[in-house]
Amino acid sequence: MTTWNKPTRTRPRSGGFTLLELVVSAGVMSVIMLGLASTMLIAGRALPQAESAAAATTAAADAAGQMIAELRYATAVNERSATMIEFTVSDRNGNQLPEVIRYEWSGSAGAPLTRRYNGGTAVDVLSDVREFCLSYDTETISEELPQTNESSETLLISYTSSMDYCDYSIKQGQWYGEYFRPALPADAISWKVTRVKFYAKQAGGIGGLTKVQLQTPTTGHLPSGIVLAERNFYESILPLLYLQYELSFEEVSGLSPQQGLCLVFRWASDAEACKLLGQNKNVTATNLSLARSTNQGITWLQLSGQSLLFSVYGTVTTAGAPQIQDTHYVDAVHIQLRAGNDSQSIVQTAARVLNRPEVSQ
Repeated sequence: MTTWNKPTRTRPRSGGFTLLELVVSAGVMSVIMLGLASTMLIAGRALPQAESAAAATTAAADAAGQMIAELRYATAVNERSATMIEFTVSDRNGNQLPEVIRYEWSGSAGAPLTRRYNGGTAVDVLSDVREFCLSYDTETISEELPQTNESSETLLISYTSSMDYCDYSIKQGQWYGEYFRPALPADAISWKVTRVKFYAKQAGGIGGLTKVQLQTPTTGHLPSGIVLAERNFYESILPLLYLQYELSFEEVSGLSPQQGLCLVFRWASDAEACKLLGQNKNVTATNLSLARSTNQGITWLQLSGQSLLFSVYGTVTTAGAPQIQDTHYVDAVHIQLRAGNDSQSIVQTAARVLNRPEVSQ
């Protein structure tokens, strides 16, 4: 009788690996780890090393970028050269004062580029500097400045006579004003008064006071009431006979060549403050005239053919040869910077200076 053996059925494992699976997995992992190691080696070689040319270039670029960021807003350049620049920027710390920044390299290979802030301690910005050169784009604007020449004191105008003398009494109801306009050179641009002279004497007492004024004239050559300068003139210093007296008026300056003045004698005290000497007829000069007021300067009446005897001294300013003035402004600062031994690691850039500060040539 034949006996049949029942086939044995292998059940699937619930966990663990066969030897073959382990061998295959180890091989795959070796390949992966080898790839990762190669990748890390390549990446590590690509990164700049501390002493590499790439690291030096990066450090120089960072230093140049810092300079550009600060130079862009410079409001003044205090000092400058090929290896140094000191400039001012607006207040940064709230103390309402500008800030001063200075970058400098000694010029010795290997020395650092330093930065000094508001005169403090210099701080290294970049070490082992082998090249540092600054150059400047500047614009020059030429301006023609007018020049003037002021003369020495000279007699500007006077009136003298040896005939038709007349006393002109200064009283409360009687003031006198002499209009005059000097004949100036054709190239005159202004004139000034230094002093005036006139003839005066006592009017019978010594208590009089006269206010001697320089006033601007009206278009009709009469005193306008606008007083440019005033001096006190006391009767107590006067004799009984006419003498010439002098008063200084140096503050009256910058007068137009087309402008005249009025020398006004205004009563201030006593029945008669003084008497002035003049000519009461036949005065033919066209650049002077005498006027009288009987209501304390409110209105004036021109006295035809009459004039006081007087002299006016002063200076005349004429036009000179113009002077050409050149003003220089910084538009940009060019930076050339290299750190380390590699001559190829040089950084070249420029900072546009927005405020265009003025500098010497």
